[in-house]
Amino acid sequence: MKYLNYIFLCLSLLFTSNAFALEQKYHESVLPVIAAFKTHDKTAIAAHIRYPLKRQYPLPDIKNEAEFINRFDEVFDDELVAVIGSSNINTDWDSVGWRGIMLNNGVMWIDTDGKIIGINSHTAKEQAFAKRLIDQDKQSLHSSVNTFKKPILNWKTANYHIRVDDLGEHNFRYAVWGIDKKISDKPDMVLLNGDITFEGSGGNHHYTFKNGRYSYVLQVTIIGCDTSPPGWLEVYKDDQRVLSEDVISAI
Repeated sequence: MKYLNYIFLCLSLLFTSNAFALEQKYHESVLPVIAAFKTHDKTAIAAHIRYPLKRQYPLPDIKNEAEFINRFDEVFDDELVAVIGSSNINTDWDSVGWRGIMLNNGVMWIDTDGKIIGINSHTAKEQAFAKRLIDQDKQSLHSSVNTFKKPILNWKTANYHIRVDDLGEHNFRYAVWGIDKKISDKPDMVLLNGDITFEGSGGNHHYTFKNGRYSYVLQVTIIGCDTSPPGWLEVYKDDQRVLSEDVISAI
């Protein structure tokens, strides 16, 4: 019986390992990325980026290879470069359907063409840069909404300018202006105590704010296709959607 249990344990470990192995057809997409990080070749890494490379607001997106090389040390520190360069293609990478191929449960994402489409980590240098931008951001806002711990979204749709800020401990605040107004003006509406909901490991998520019978939902696209907007606004009255507008500008 002990011998049979040992066999079953070995088979279980074997099948578990194989279940999470990256399919062979994706190896040619991933291996050049690993090689570029292993040699710390910034030019080669820049060639493997799908531009614009999105960064979390208030950080500006990276538009091209030259800008990426200039900002490389903001995005990647030595520790993250080493993690990627030493990663095992069979155990550390996994394909997640249409979302792409992820490293270590989403630290970095690439598409099936071998282009980096998402980096879900922030270096100390990037965090310091973000703090400076946040301080500047606060000075531009109306006094009623210029106190917060962390800015989350700064969006424009066809008709609205929308902000979501974290007041601390995931207490999210929604503020909205008509598109013809300035953010130094008092907002048309402010809602507190928003909820965040994540949709899988790709990073896509949405914020929901309640106002009586109305719900304001901000859908955030992290992993999408080339034509995907940064997100969109949905407004519901009870369970019926009464408005939907794509984001046309994400600051």
